[in-house]
Amino acid sequence: MASTGLEDPQKACAVCEKVLWFELQPEDVLARPHHATRRALEASAKTCRLCEMVLRAAVANYQDSKGRRNGKGYWRQFNAIKYHDGSGVRDVTYIKGLGSCMPASSTDYNKGLGRAVLGPTGNITADGVHLDDEDEIPNLEALTVTEDETADLPVWLYGNWWAEDEPKVPGDTAHLRLMGVGARFGKTQSHFDAFNCKPNEVQLRGSYLGICADDDSLFTEIPGRLREINSDSDIAFDRLERWLKDCALNHMHCKPAQLNPLLPTRVIDVTSSDRGVVLLETGDQRGRYVTLSHCWGTSSRLMATKESMVDLKQGIAVSYLPKTFQDAIKLTRRLGIKYLWIDCLCIIQDDPDDWEREASAMSQVYRNSYLTISAAASKDSYTGCFPKREKDSYISPASISLGYSNAREATGPRSQSLVYEHTSQLGRKNSIYLFEEWLPGSSFHFPQKTAMGSFGKRFDPVADEPLSTRAWTLQERLLSRRIVHYARDQMYFECESCLKSEDGFIFSDIYFGMKRLLETQRIPYSQHGLAHSAGISFIAGQDAGDKHPGIRWQGGWLSLVENYTMRNLTNSQDKLTALAGVARALAEETSDGYFAGLWGRHFMEDLFWRTYPQEEIEDRRDARSTPVKGKVLGIVRRPAEYRAPSWSWASLDGPIKHIPLSYSNLVSAIVECSTTPAGKDPYGRVSSGKLGIQGPIYEVRPHIPKKRWDRHGIPVEIDLEDERGISTGALHLDIQDEDLSYPCYALFLDPSKALILRTKELEPKHDQNGTDGGEILVSKPILTASDVNRNVARNPTTKGFTFKAIFDVVRIGVGVFVKSAREEDADDDAAEGDRAPKRWDEERDGKLTLDKILHVSGDESWGPITKDDPKVWVTMV
Repeated sequence: MASTGLEDPQKACAVCEKVLWFELQPEDVLARPHHATRRALEASAKTCRLCEMVLRAAVANYQDSKGRRNGKGYWRQFNAIKYHDGSGVRDVTYIKGLGSCMPASSTDYNKGLGRAVLGPTGNITADGVHLDDEDEIPNLEALTVTEDETADLPVWLYGNWWAEDEPKVPGDTAHLRLMGVGARFGKTQSHFDAFNCKPNEVQLRGSYLGICADDDSLFTEIPGRLREINSDSDIAFDRLERWLKDCALNHMHCKPAQLNPLLPTRVIDVTSSDRGVVLLETGDQRGRYVTLSHCWGTSSRLMATKESMVDLKQGIAVSYLPKTFQDAIKLTRRLGIKYLWIDCLCIIQDDPDDWEREASAMSQVYRNSYLTISAAASKDSYTGCFPKREKDSYISPASISLGYSNAREATGPRSQSLVYEHTSQLGRKNSIYLFEEWLPGSSFHFPQKTAMGSFGKRFDPVADEPLSTRAWTLQERLLSRRIVHYARDQMYFECESCLKSEDGFIFSDIYFGMKRLLETQRIPYSQHGLAHSAGISFIAGQDAGDKHPGIRWQGGWLSLVENYTMRNLTNSQDKLTALAGVARALAEETSDGYFAGLWGRHFMEDLFWRTYPQEEIEDRRDARSTPVKGKVLGIVRRPAEYRAPSWSWASLDGPIKHIPLSYSNLVSAIVECSTTPAGKDPYGRVSSGKLGIQGPIYEVRPHIPKKRWDRHGIPVEIDLEDERGISTGALHLDIQDEDLSYPCYALFLDPSKALILRTKELEPKHDQNGTDGGEILVSKPILTASDVNRNVARNPTTKGFTFKAIFDVVRIGVGVFVKSAREEDADDDAAEGDRAPKRWDEERDGKLTLDKILHVSGDESWGPITKDDPKVWVTMV
């Protein structure tokens, strides 16, 4: 592609004018010359803004080779390949610089090259995020190159080309997209001669200049776009229309919008007049409609009541409505759609029967909607759908994924706009925009994938918006087939195939959507719990797959519930109702039973949850584990009124976390389960529920550690009363502020993980002499496995009988127990930190092999319980 002429508001120098920035070759192909020396570039940078940007990019490229970027280390990817250089084949190592966050998935289309190896260049957290280095260079402002040998080195430019899809054949360029521009110092244009690059290495250091084009640009190979300052602009609306059209025509996983769906019970007719709208009772009418997802807020607001229904049906001036509703009406009209559904205007809020009936129909309301407008940045109905942005400065999704907070300023003082005439349409102006932003490099032979998560962490770009703090809006987002998010940073479009950002990035696997949710609900039994290929753990009590749980944590019901419990509800009794639409949709697709937030086919996996009000971190420096508390996630409370049985997460308010079980080693079984709906909706509120479960039960006692306690949770123990001895465990109360009273009991689900129980009815505490303790109430006794063993020893004919506890029980927490280790049984009161680690002596102990090291692999458990332990049937309420 050629160009005929260059125009630029900030005049570029003669060297920059000659560069066809959109045709630069990939980093590991021959680069294009820029200035002949670093000194010449520095001189030109005093008057040419683009040269200044190139200089900073080249200096940053050199600094990257030292293993630091933005004041911290980063991940490197290593690929050993056979390199064909024209004269022969040699062994070459490709070293690709990534971000500070570990990529969530494979980075490249590297078919036939073998598995890449990742390595950090600095200190990392348990989640693979690099920590800041205080003594490192904090930003590009401080970057310098002091080595005299670079003064006379030429400066070279290259393009950063990623692949939208996998190349069909070697050399296929149809799917390549230009993501940025890089600069480097080097003796020649060859990547082997890049400054500070070792022989037989190719260092892909990435691009420090981002690139964007206009929406109607003929430079179709540039996917980047400038985000709009005003989300209600004509450009923003045109983008939304293109997204909707692309989804309808090209997304095979997205069902086309219904042309004439059955309308909800009531809708707002936005076409009744230019100045007003009316509330319409639809009967059996059909037609396209738009839905609004918004925060109500705490300020006074207009809503449908028995009294206001007459006025709403007669019509109401648009100017009288809250700003968010006005914006939604404006957008609905621009889309050419007649009807709009807003919850507080289309459901009679002071009519309990109407409210329950309409709430139970929520799944169909959002599933059949043509588009949902998400007022993601608005805190209430008066803020409006379209956030006000005063500066063209924001952190792009790519930088967040990579773990950086450098703001993108695509039209700021460190940016350059260039205007070209495309040879295919002479006279038509086509602009490109260059600005400072780092992206990982890409090889021409195995290009970088464009999807978010392939070059950094996976994240949800609207997770921190005000709308995402509300519980009701989770199902509104999930159930919508197409949704436009008006977020604080930019506009996003989400459908059942992907999520797209306004500035050109694609989130193909954020694990949030009904399609993914349904897939995970249909997994076979063998895919529950800890993965069989989870690796190895040498840390007692930590499962091999702790950091990478099973499929239903990855966009499935478990991750959905964990997200949901982080959100807020105005009415605490709506805990199950606000998720009933999703539950109904899943039940209709899978025919599975639903029990107060838990699913019949996945019941045991859904059952083992714990409250998680604060992040728990394990500091393992100096070969020791120290439990450390991190970010506060929420407050756990019991609701004032009954809402769900104690075994359901819906019985509490506050964040919860599901813990994966060893499914191939389960020791308990569900006998029966039932819930009683509190209303007409079987997926909404419940008035009662009971669970019959049969498994090993042991009495829990306090544990006094002889050495430093290195686990989160309360130290407790159980006595197995056989050769297994005492097993210690960490107990997590559902309500951490409540006192733990003994006796309490551990009902094991797998060899190590147990629900902590007490009887529903309490009794006065008795002292050792049997004296009544008065006001202190404790659990009544529960039949245990030890009781069963003693009974069978006295009466062998009872072996094989079903033993059932007399009293109903409630859960008060969970516990994780480990087998007794011989070193722990020894009389050693010394603190762990006072003992030197034992060295393995091969002459004395033989060759060190894996079977001689205490470990678990796959879904093996550290726990002491086996399937042979006696089981007791209890009824949990």
